[in-house]
Amino acid sequence: KESWRRIMDELSVISCDLYRGYVRENKDFVPYFRSATPEQELGKLPLGSRPAKRRPTGGVESLRAIPWIFAWTQNRLMLPAWLGAGTALQKVVEDGKQSELEAMCRDWPFFSTRLGMLEMVFAKADLWLAEYYDQRLVDKALWPLGKELRNLQEEDIKVVLAIANDSHLMA
Repeated sequence: KESWRRIMDELSVISCDLYRGYVRENKDFVPYFRSATPEQELGKLPLGSRPAKRRPTGGVESLRAIPWIFAWTQNRLMLPAWLGAGTALQKVVEDGKQSELEAMCRDWPFFSTRLGMLEMVFAKADLWLAEYYDQRLVDKALWPLGKELRNLQEEDIKVVLAIANDSHLMA
């Protein structure tokens, strides 16, 4: 359906803007990432056939995909897989399109699979462990960002479950 494709375009723009807002524009993000994950240690491991970074002195944008994903998997926040998606879904719900999102989930395998993948990632995440990493490794001045990201994930889980008409993940 054309209306579903328009909704997907809207979701894409909103989620991309939020993702980039955190990763590229939040001044605390890179210091948080570097202390909450083993990114720098992963850069020293022989993973794959190429160096972990495109430019050794570059920031997050110079990281290759494998160390970026591995780093967030280690602290169990799983951030690259979900950041922005739930916020975009919530915005579309607030715009009065929840029933259309529910129909998309029910009747469009592409969208249903995307929500299912989000549920899988959320099920793999461990917010308690992510908070533990923060408490042990992250400067207290950066704790609010970690809390904000964990809260955002909790809200994202709620909106995905509401659209999927489920009471718990992977139902």
